[in-house]
Amino acid sequence: MRHSLLIIAASMTLGAESSSAQGFFRRAEVDSLGEVRITLADKRIIRPPKESTQAGVEQLALSADHRVVGWVVLYPNCCTSYPIPLKLVLLRAGGRRTVISDGLPVWQWAFSPDGGSVVIRQAPVHGDAPVSYERRDIRSGRVIASTITDSTTALPGWARPVVAKPTASTPQGSGSIRH
Repeated sequence: MRHSLLIIAASMTLGAESSSAQGFFRRAEVDSLGEVRITLADKRIIRPPKESTQAGVEQLALSADHRVVGWVVLYPNCCTSYPIPLKLVLLRAGGRRTVISDGLPVWQWAFSPDGGSVVIRQAPVHGDAPVSYERRDIRSGRVIASTITDSTTALPGWARPVVAKPTASTPQGSGSIRH
C-alpha cells in the first residue's frame, strides 16, 4: 500500500511539473510576414490567427511571469497614410484570449506590476484631445480604473507603466522577446 502511494505521489508531481511547464511562454516575436509567433515552454510553436482585415501587429510584450503575451493589432484607416492600433490582444497560457477595443486607438500599453492587469493609453488619431488611461483586468478586459488627462492633470500611479514604454510612433516592429 505504501509503495503504491509513493508511485501515485510521484506521478502527480511529474504531471504537475509537465503541465506547469506548458503553461509558460518562452519567446514571442513578430515574424517576417508580420504575424505573431509564440514559442511555448515545451518548444512547440503557436501562431495565433490574424483577423482578415488587420494590417499588422506591433508592441508585442511578454508578461513578467511568462503566462501572457500581448500585442496591438493595426487596421487600415481611410483618413491616414498609416494603419491605426485599434485592438489589444492578450493571450494567456492555455489559449484563452482577451481582446480590448473600444474604438479609440491604443497608442501604448504595458503590463502592470501586479501581473493581473494592463494599462493602456488611448487618444483620437488627430486633434488636441485629452488622453485616456485605463487599467484593465487581463482575464476579463474589465476596466478597473480610468482617467482622462490633459497637460495640466497629474497622472495617477497605476498609469505610469505606459509612460516608461516607447511610444507607438516608434513601433517595435519585427523583433523578438526572449526569456
